Amino acid sequence: MTTWHEQDEWWEAIAPVLFGQRAWALAPQQVEQVLALAGMEPPVRVLDMPAGVGRHALEFARLGCTVTAVDRTAAYLNRARAQAEELGLKIEFVQSDMRAFEREGAFDLAVNLFTSFGYFDDQADDLQVLRNFHTSLRPGGVFVMDMMGKEVLARIFQARDWRELEDGTLLLEERKVQQDWSWMENRWILIRNGERRDFPLSHRLYGATGLKALLQQAGFQNIRMYGDLGGDAYDERARRLIAVARRPD
Repeated sequence: MTTWHEQDEWWEAIAPVLFGQRAWALAPQQVEQVLALAGMEPPVRVLDMPAGVGRHALEFARLGCTVTAVDRTAAYLNRARAQAEELGLKIEFVQSDMRAFEREGAFDLAVNLFTSFGYFDDQADDLQVLRNFHTSLRPGGVFVMDMMGKEVLARIFQARDWRELEDGTLLLEERKVQQDWSWMENRWILIRNGERRDFPLSHRLYGATGLKALLQQAGFQNIRMYGDLGGDAYDERARRLIAVARRPD
């Protein structure tokens, strides 16, 4: 039986939740912030994995970067490819699981954004993903991760809430912390045009210390943690957990 993150139907149905107008509007600023945190200016060679519908890949390409966008969901890649063609942007799109994709020394910058990590039941798979990023960077290359950190989540946690999406869909969310605050079980209920659909999802929770240790185990050095993409401290006011790590020269 496939898990939630291996189901195309899950990703296609949930796309309006993940990639609304606000998410697209934030992408240019987020890409600029990632480049600033990495200490890089375009053009650079960028690996965006998983790339989703291409919000950040398109923006990197617009700035003149050479971009490889990797995702397991064909519908997302097709959407991103069509938009790249419409904008006249050249991007390499690769359909692959992030546990499998690597390209030795091919990239200056690699990004894993929007809490796109920790899906797998076996933490060894998380480590494999980080090793793939490490392998794919050139010596001295930089890796930037963005996720909802455990410490942030503990501060703002709500067991249940709901919101109305831009298209009028109602999203109800239910959350349950498990395994000593290392795992989160979620249930998303979408009510659209009178139809209700339930979507389970779960993921591993990482705090700054645990994520840093895993990055070190994967071979990264000079690891810095921030509380947002703007570079603020990871402290009691943090809104996200941002890791910036370097493959040694």
